[in-house]
Amino acid sequence: MSYKEVIYHIEDAVAVVTLNRPDRLNAMTLTMAGEIRAAMQEATDDDNVRVIVLTGAGRGFCAGADAARLQGRAAGKTVEEEEPLPFTGTIEGGLELPEAFAAKYAWIAAVPKPVIAAVNGAAVGVGMVLPMFADIRFASDTAKFGTAFTKRGLVPEYGLGWLLPRLIAPSKAFDLMYSARLVDADEALDMGLVDRVYPTNELQAAVMDYAREIAEGVSPRSTRVVKEMVYQGLDQGFDKAMENCLAEMEAAHTSEDFKEGIAAWKDKRAPNFSGK
Repeated sequence: MSYKEVIYHIEDAVAVVTLNRPDRLNAMTLTMAGEIRAAMQEATDDDNVRVIVLTGAGRGFCAGADAARLQGRAAGKTVEEEEPLPFTGTIEGGLELPEAFAAKYAWIAAVPKPVIAAVNGAAVGVGMVLPMFADIRFASDTAKFGTAFTKRGLVPEYGLGWLLPRLIAPSKAFDLMYSARLVDADEALDMGLVDRVYPTNELQAAVMDYAREIAEGVSPRSTRVVKEMVYQGLDQGFDKAMENCLAEMEAAHTSEDFKEGIAAWKDKRAPNFSGK
């Protein structure tokens, strides 16, 4: 399908979803929200896609909600904006997660393929929520992160208050959510908010190299199960999580990818996984 505010393209089994309002630092609109979801569904449906990268065009990743929307809400008005695509609801063919993961942006966790955020600049407000729901976060050395909500008289939305303390220490999560201060890439790395930091001009190449390693070298069946186990486990006790782990290992032993993985290891060649 065609998109107005995101760019969608595929490179070597990696789908790249790029927020594309660079003149507004990719500030979020209802159209963009719907198109992000549609692009993620498109990548989910495409068996040739093994990994998804989410990034922004230009200097920013996403500077938060578009100013016109916030000003309209503050005035008690509904912002008149075309909403051609849904931006909530269960991802078709997605992971089996609690119903709440069908909510806006939380559905990113239900995408059954690895999602890597390449944060190339400011990620503020809802623009910070998006990469937090990604599985892995890489950032440029010019990236900045901020929750913003309390400075606007709001509260962390879209599940960020639940998610952030699970990604970093609760006290650090309180710091970011109370103060709404901006943190740079180095501090974000220190607190575990991101996983790697690269010079701005090296970020995209580094992310794509990493994404290709996953796309070409590991079982897509395994990555799907791993992702589902992790998110299900956040809402389970250890006994139930262990039960699921043992059941999934038994199922893996009968999969085509297991047979291919062992054969490739034995033959000292690259695997050709089918995802089954």
